[in-house]
Amino acid sequence: MKRRTTPSTALLAIAILLALVAAPCATAAPNTFTLSGRILNSSGENPVYVALWNQDSFLKTPVKQLRIAPGTEPQFVFQIPPGRYAISAFEDKNGNGTLDMGLFGPKEPSAFWPAFNGWHKPRFEEVYFTVNADIPHADITLK
Repeated sequence: MKRRTTPSTALLAIAILLALVAAPCATAAPNTFTLSGRILNSSGENPVYVALWNQDSFLKTPVKQLRIAPGTEPQFVFQIPPGRYAISAFEDKNGNGTLDMGLFGPKEPSAFWPAFNGWHKPRFEEVYFTVNADIPHADITLK
């Protein structure tokens, strides 16, 4: 004897199948997270550079970098995959696009988030943070 499927039974079967297929997609981890914040204590008269670093290229080549134009809102947003990062910023007072260094450290206002207060060149282990969720308030206070 052949079993006959009614339209409501077929629709129910399709709905269950779609729910089972969609469930893993809804709980999958995102590929990237948002890291954002503000630059505090900048004069607003000079460009500000924000650099994102990883351990392999720390203080050599940033993973990502952006320039905030003078007179604009000093905010930054990066879309990044999970991992360990450091973030720094500086106000480019002389407009050369580089953080100028003196005998005792930076000549231009600069900082990391979280803040670094040592009297030596920072090491990655001293300034890194782990990204495994959105970070909306990574505010960097220049000094």
